[in-house]
Amino acid sequence: MFRGGVAILLVSLLCIQAQGQQRSNLAEVLTARGFSQLVDLVVTAGLAETVSNGGPFTIFAPTNKAFEALDPQLVNSLLADTEKLKSVLLYHVVSGRVMSSDLSNGMMADSVQGSPLRININGNSVTVNDAAVTQADIMARNGVVHVIDQVLLPPEEDGNLAEVLSAEGFSQLVDLVVTAGLAETVSNGGPFTIFAPTNKAFKALDPELVNSLLADTEKLKSVLLYHVVPGTVRSSDLSDGLMATTVQGEDLRINIYGKVVIVNGVAVLRADLMAGNGVIHMVDQVLLPPENNVGNLAEVLSGLGFSQLVDLVVAAGLADTVSNGGPFTIFAPTNEAFQALDSQLVNALVSDPERLKKVLLYHVVSNSVLSSDLSSNAMVPTVQGAPLKISVTGNNGHSTVTVNEARVTQVDVSASNGVIHAINQVLLPPEERGNLAEVLSAHGFTQLVDLVVAAGLADTVSNGGPFTIFAPTNKAFEAVDKEVLDSLLADTEMLKSVLLYHVVPAAVYSPQLADDLLVNTVEGKPLRVNTYFSNGMDIVTVNGVNVSRTDIIAKNGVIHVIDRVVMAPRGNVVEILAADPKFSTLVAAVKAAGLVDTLSSDGPFTVFAPTNDAFAKLPEGTVGGLLKDIPTLKNILLRHVIPSSTLYSGSLCWRTYTTASEEQITTHRDMFHHVIITSGDKRATALTPDVSATNGVIHVIDTVL
Repeated sequence: MFRGGVAILLVSLLCIQAQGQQRSNLAEVLTARGFSQLVDLVVTAGLAETVSNGGPFTIFAPTNKAFEALDPQLVNSLLADTEKLKSVLLYHVVSGRVMSSDLSNGMMADSVQGSPLRININGNSVTVNDAAVTQADIMARNGVVHVIDQVLLPPEEDGNLAEVLSAEGFSQLVDLVVTAGLAETVSNGGPFTIFAPTNKAFKALDPELVNSLLADTEKLKSVLLYHVVPGTVRSSDLSDGLMATTVQGEDLRINIYGKVVIVNGVAVLRADLMAGNGVIHMVDQVLLPPENNVGNLAEVLSGLGFSQLVDLVVAAGLADTVSNGGPFTIFAPTNEAFQALDSQLVNALVSDPERLKKVLLYHVVSNSVLSSDLSSNAMVPTVQGAPLKISVTGNNGHSTVTVNEARVTQVDVSASNGVIHAINQVLLPPEERGNLAEVLSAHGFTQLVDLVVAAGLADTVSNGGPFTIFAPTNKAFEAVDKEVLDSLLADTEMLKSVLLYHVVPAAVYSPQLADDLLVNTVEGKPLRVNTYFSNGMDIVTVNGVNVSRTDIIAKNGVIHVIDRVVMAPRGNVVEILAADPKFSTLVAAVKAAGLVDTLSSDGPFTVFAPTNDAFAKLPEGTVGGLLKDIPTLKNILLRHVIPSSTLYSGSLCWRTYTTASEEQITTHRDMFHHVIITSGDKRATALTPDVSATNGVIHVIDTVL
């Protein structure tokens, strides 16, 4: 489509002129990598000299297939208008050298063309606007290239808001915009930001409400304009707690839970659909302006059918407080939730009003806390005194909120003195729960409980504390080598030591588990906690072991579930390597380079450790030569060390790190979830990740970098 021998010849001449220099320029790199369509257009637009000798620049480079997928009419219009072509090409360019490690989720990067690019990161996937980054960090002398699978079009090429809404399938919204007489405004006015409900969102509305809107154009207009904010407000401009005044006049409340944006409790499914006169954010519910004449909390609970809760509120002497006090937020269990409780517990609560009051007040938080105010992994103090654990998980914009183990089934029911969120379980404060041993048994940790008894720790776990237990599942114990397990059962003190390495002498809830945190165990050696974000989820690991569930509350502590048994490190990095014969070449090299004391110090270090087989792959005589060239040997070994960090494999995805040799290495995951480490033209695979040491972590690799 854009092939031209002259263009290739021009860039080839540039390549010849650059011979003898250490690294090719951007034009040379693009040519060498086969981006012929992009290179042809760069030459046509008169940008060849800029791309060759200007910069530094970051280029998001569309593949040939990406250009071939464009509408031919658009292509012809670009070829006929050099300035328009230049604008499109420069929309792919950012000033400076922006490595993949510099990209963050929700980041807006200003292009050389002038309009910003939106960066999103979800696990190992990086997108620019809606284009996927398929390869990152291709280095050039005057910048860096990231490969993308689509051509990016600046906003002025996208059409107006009405056209973009139609093209993106918002047919219900577009029909209502026309009915309300707002088509001209949406097409030619602005700029505007539209929080656009999907067709499903409109279909979910009460039919009576829909009919009343269709019968009253002014009311319909009011509802539609409640979704519109003046100006172009991109996702990067949204902040947690922001109040955005709509064209209708009322405010929208913006909140951000991790990577999910919420508007009045409604999730944004997709952000930053750009148009010539504004921006669109897709939402999964219709936003309705506030209504007046709402009853108090007691009246609203009664009207919604929470009869069991209302009866117990009266029995506990709290009716006047719920009616006239506040403002409060009530996490309200449904009738079915109360019916699922043990009948003996219910009878005991009803017969003891003070005890019942404590249980009910454990469902109440001071002030009006909307769902948009609930942040993931927050501990919220209740009126009763003990905190509630809030969790917010999202999948493609659909968020689920849980309070302790209860799921929130309905949010943001307003009352004159507060707000109600319905939940599907009754919440019991810690004193109403069993002890750690009882809770472990109730949750099916039979292997752990049996070993606790065998080690003589049953009374400690039952009555001591408070403790935090990182509790391995039954499958985790089944995965332990049988000989190791038998040796533990034969040695009570060793078994006790292993078990107590899973116990922290305090109640540590998940919000307190920070990245690279060292927590002291009852056994005496610390556990290292790491946190990172992957595939839309906040991940917590302990010594590289995944924490699959957090904050199971007991009377005397808290339990976090882990999927492997954690063994205390056997020594520092050097001691662990020296104890394993497959690292004899590496250990000899470390000694020769004088790095033993360095790698035995407190650190922490992340070490990529090549095996003997990895060294054997080097050309014959290389190892011997390096042992005689200590400065070069030392530099190569330090290229395998990331200082001041303990990076377990879970966090090694699409990141660039500076090594102890002051060079850069890049880590990512391949399609089989293997960790890949790249340094220059060398590429290594982690054979055994996450070998814990007292001063860091070792990843065994198959190639010397």
